[in-house]
Amino acid sequence: MTYAGIDEVSLIRRCLKGDQEAIRRLIHLYQGPIYHLIWKAIGNEEEARDLTQETFIRALRALDRFDLARPFRNWILRIASNLAIDHLRRARLRTVSIDVDPDSDEGFHAPILVDENPRPDETDERRRLSDRLSSLVAKLPPEYRLVVHLRHREQLAYEEIARVLD
Repeated sequence: MTYAGIDEVSLIRRCLKGDQEAIRRLIHLYQGPIYHLIWKAIGNEEEARDLTQETFIRALRALDRFDLARPFRNWILRIASNLAIDHLRRARLRTVSIDVDPDSDEGFHAPILVDENPRPDETDERRRLSDRLSSLVAKLPPEYRLVVHLRHREQLAYEEIARVLD
């Protein structure tokens, strides 16, 4: 399997042999996607950095048990998502329904997404809607935030998301 033009299997085999350059390359390859996934799930940069590091520690310790026939990206993103969810469970963060405005007694409809290429006079409105959508997504339960992130940021297919999140 390849990711970003790199043969994962040979890179992982080199890591298993203790090749430090291969380990650095593997970390460099996946550090961004893992950090963004965790950051989107927990919303704290410092804790996201710590959990990203913990993801690599766990992955490297379990690398000898990784099935080389499967995509490494899905495996390591699953480790990261599990760590993020466990972190949130420990923190016992309150979740909020996206269907109900917590500041109102009335329900509301999800915001309408604007066109990707807004006219100049729509730029400010698009920013406000984007901020509102980000705020709503941040209020989702961790599992749903991860699904939204994996689909829209990492552009994984639904089948891949299902495998990553088990």
